[in-house]
Order: sequence, then C-alpha cells, then structure tokens
Amino acid sequence: MRFFLILLGLVFSLCSPMAQEQKLCPLMVEDEVDPEEFVEYKGKKIYMCCGSCVKKFKKDPDYYVKLTSSLLPQIDKSLLNKKVKFIEQKFCMVYEDRVVSPKSYVHEHNGKKYYFWSSTAIRKFKAKPDFYIEKAKKNPNVKKLALKK
Repeated sequence: MRFFLILLGLVFSLCSPMAQEQKLCPLMVEDEVDPEEFVEYKGKKIYMCCGSCVKKFKKDPDYYVKLTSSLLPQIDKSLLNKKVKFIEQKFCMVYEDRVVSPKSYVHEHNGKKYYFWSSTAIRKFKAKPDFYIEKAKKNPNVKKLALKK
C-alpha cells in the first residue's frame, strides 16, 4: 500500500502542469514560481513568483517573453515577437536577479541610461554608482537567459 501511494504521488507530480513548465519566475529569475500567480500569454500560462511580477510583466509582455524564453519551456519559439529589440542591459543594476525592460525605471548616469526594477533601486544606485556598475558586469544570472534560436 505504501509503495502504491508513493507511486501515485510520483505519477501525479509528473502529470501536473507545473512539472512540465517553468520552475523559475521569468522576472525574478532566482525565485520559484507560485502556481497561483500567472498570466496568460498567447494561450499559454506563464507562472510568476508574486503579484508584483504579474503587474510588471503585463506592462511589457512581448519583451519579457522573448528575453526570458529559455526559462519558459511552454513557450514555443514561434510565439516570440520578432519585432522586439533587446536593450543591452538585461537585469536591474541593484537587484541583479530581476529582469528589466525598456519600460522599466530609467536613470541616466554619466551620459548612459541604466534600467531599474524600482525607484528604490535608483536611490541605492545613486549612492554608489561605480559599485553597482562593476557588480553588474559580473552578474551570473545573465547565463540563465540563453536565448532560443
């Protein structure tokens, strides 16, 4: 009986929609998804870690889907918007696990635009811009965004 229950649990977990979809939030790429927080994108569910990510995602869905498609196995490359052009910066300068888009908060420093998750991140950046610029160059999360070809 115990074996049967374990087997049943394994089968259930493998058949669950979450088991075959993404594990990490496409906006806060180090956070696991919450099955109750999701958006519909071209008929596919994309799961997020929280309501804040749902709100941000809705501001620029085509950009976020194309940029984070490697984290979204349920999204076929044919669904990606070919007109979307990426900005050079992929992550917030302060919160380096959070993806940014051209519609994110912007601050200019020494003639260059930098993108941020929030106004709080901009305040932190202004206090130590050189520190955050150097830190961003070493962001290990960039590897998570290997783009679908």
